[in-house]
Amino acid sequence: MSLNFKIVFKIVFILIGNYLNSQSLEIPKNIKTIIFKTSKSKGPFIHFGDLIELSFDDIDGDEKNYYYQITHFDYLWNPSKLYKSEYLEGFDDIRIKKIRNSFNTLQPYTNYILSIPNDDVKLKVSGNYSISIHLSNGKKVFEKRFSFIDNQIPIQISISKSNTINNLKTHQKIKIKLNCGDCTKIYNSSSKLKIIVIKNYNWSNSLIIEKPKFIFSNNLIYDDIYFLGGNEFLNFDNSKINSTNYRIYKSTLTDLYNNFLIDDKERTNDIYEYNPDINGEFSVNASKNYDFDIENDYARVHFNFKNKIFDKNNNVYLLGRFNNFIANENYKFKYDKKKKTYKGSFLFKQGFYNYKYGYTNSLEPNTINYFEGNFWQTENLYTVLIFHKKNNEKYFKLIGESSIKSLNIKN
Repeated sequence: MSLNFKIVFKIVFILIGNYLNSQSLEIPKNIKTIIFKTSKSKGPFIHFGDLIELSFDDIDGDEKNYYYQITHFDYLWNPSKLYKSEYLEGFDDIRIKKIRNSFNTLQPYTNYILSIPNDDVKLKVSGNYSISIHLSNGKKVFEKRFSFIDNQIPIQISISKSNTINNLKTHQKIKIKLNCGDCTKIYNSSSKLKIIVIKNYNWSNSLIIEKPKFIFSNNLIYDDIYFLGGNEFLNFDNSKINSTNYRIYKSTLTDLYNNFLIDDKERTNDIYEYNPDINGEFSVNASKNYDFDIENDYARVHFNFKNKIFDKNNNVYLLGRFNNFIANENYKFKYDKKKKTYKGSFLFKQGFYNYKYGYTNSLEPNTINYFEGNFWQTENLYTVLIFHKKNNEKYFKLIGESSIKSLNIKN
């Protein structure tokens, strides 16, 4: 292992540790279906000029007063040194004004929508941000993180099968080319340049690349970047909430609708099977309802997961973009000793959802592992971000972003 690789490897774990620690505040059980999107796309990577929309449901259905605050971060998700007036025009800590109650649903809820920019505030500079939601007493409820990009540097990304024997069947290799024109303006002794590669919008599955492999006058080449391939996401569709649908074999009605999924099994040692997914995302939709925000109902979705070996030290969770891939008590399974399965039921709004089964071990409580295996053929979404800071500047600018799916991997 080279010295440079050791340094990168160490920094990667700093990033993951900081991110997981910063997300330790669990989302309350009454907050559901947190959706972050823009006027042009759905996802956490926002470009200058985009309209940002954050929406969520409160299943208490009592029209609370929620306030929002905006914070600027560096590339490691540490709060930046900027004063709020330096990254915001206007004021935050304002009450969310667009509030509507659910209509004709068994599960009552209140839907909240926040748009930025608005009459009160807009963002001034690029970088990493969070929108945190608070009650009127100042208590923090949850936060949603995103990256705000001033795209200046074109990026080319290619994905290939690993060329090393040890990880030939399990890894994917990323190559990045920055077309920076005069590269000495961003890569020099008086500034810092950080490249971050993120897999499937999951910051806990990301790498920081410190140095390019090749330096030319008009481009920088970053190569030999390896990620475990993982496996395709599992999914279900409960848009037809009162009937069977894709991977839902039974639907019943009690106080709420109950959707029962077919059993899932551990895939660690299985062969790869192509299964189209949306890379961990979810989409709220229904076959009949006109206004998805307030007319879609909630169902208890029942999961049964069978793994090959029971380990009492493992805590098993349901993970996806619907909970930011964070293992918490709201999506934790219980083990049924008689049937030798992990069972759990969780509320999901009508729609299509990707998910995976993950676990933490009591010996490594901050490390998430998956029951899925790793395959070079897996279709993943990779995003590359470019952070740049001159030594005399106070913050890291986000000057480039590009994403690519590993649809046609080169062997």
